[in-house]
Amino acid sequence: MKKITFKLSLLVLLGFGLSGCMVSGGVIIQPEPIIIGNPPPVKVEKKKSHRPHHRHTKRGVRIPPGHMPPRGECRIWYDNRPPGHQPPPGNCRVLRRQLPYNAVLIWG
Repeated sequence: MKKITFKLSLLVLLGFGLSGCMVSGGVIIQPEPIIIGNPPPVKVEKKKSHRPHHRHTKRGVRIPPGHMPPRGECRIWYDNRPPGHQPPPGNCRVLRRQLPYNAVLIWG
């Protein structure tokens, strides 16, 4: 009787141990984009004011200074939404995987 309960408990523990090693959902690997050649230069208009009113990025997206994410965080920015309706800043690793096609990732 002791042998059977020992084998049964060992089998149950082994089953729980192996089920903890399983990966649910798999691993998503997104390769970095390959850029061939130099990107076209970005034209930035110089204003007479010493403080810029908006910050320009490579795609020409205008972001007011108060809506930039804090240092070390990122923010998804939609071109067709007003600044007050943009999603909040967050972890760059998480937001990089959630970036939709019609948005840009702003690094703080």
